[in-house]
Amino acid sequence: MRFRSRFPKVGWTLLAIMLSSGHGFPQAIVKTTKNPLKSFAVAVGGDVWHVASSPLRMSKDDALRLTSFTLMSAGVVYGIDQPFHEEFVLQRHSFYTSPGGGFVKPGELYDAIGSKNMALGLSVGMIGGGLIFNDKKLLETSRLMVESFLIAGAITSLGKYILGRARPYTGHGPYDFNGLQFRPGENFLSLPSGHATSVFAMMTVIAKQYPQWWIKIPAYTLAASVALQRIDSRNHWPSDVFVGGVIGYWVGSMLVNHTREKSGKILLDPYLAANRAGVRIRF
Repeated sequence: MRFRSRFPKVGWTLLAIMLSSGHGFPQAIVKTTKNPLKSFAVAVGGDVWHVASSPLRMSKDDALRLTSFTLMSAGVVYGIDQPFHEEFVLQRHSFYTSPGGGFVKPGELYDAIGSKNMALGLSVGMIGGGLIFNDKKLLETSRLMVESFLIAGAITSLGKYILGRARPYTGHGPYDFNGLQFRPGENFLSLPSGHATSVFAMMTVIAKQYPQWWIKIPAYTLAASVALQRIDSRNHWPSDVFVGGVIGYWVGSMLVNHTREKSGKILLDPYLAANRAGVRIRF
């Protein structure tokens, strides 16, 4: 009993491998060959389920973060939206926008291109580069970026119709919510911001996959510019872009982290045959 308690589990695994016959040992280590299309479908389905089932895995820390986020969002709605809108949008404060457009220029370009076209262009370019240079990480980044764009967009679209918040240009003020009324048109789809959600979802994936400063800074700068442009154009309140940005960042981060967890796993299966025994390693 003392020997077993001190003998590590890894030792038992190695012992099982060594018990296999000499010619059987090399065959005990197997790298499985997978169908690319099937692997892609499984990866996408797994990512979607991982995000959708996240409430079922919520820990106390997650619940605390969600509560903090909800309180912060409410604080922005009732404490910042109106004064910020009056000071920096209606008055065109120089700190917010310079005569030449300043910091919101990249956001205006993003708005002119459109979120869907931007996602399509980035994904096509990244897929093309990945295929030409046989860069698996670039292909993986493209997949995660599109997944993040679609999943975060679905969450935001649902939130828009549930909350029914009036946009700033309607003149209804920041406290006009028409929850579950599902009004037609865009006038009451302010919260969360779809543009902020989409750009933060995509840029977060890119920045986390390629954490070099010369990639992260431009990526998040573009995301911030898009968010400010949506406020400057009177399409959204500050809280709209705050909530949308957090949703995009959360989904992008979750997908990247989930992919890293999957890629780091090595699975051990018992290997039994007529004349050999051991462990099959799948990775």
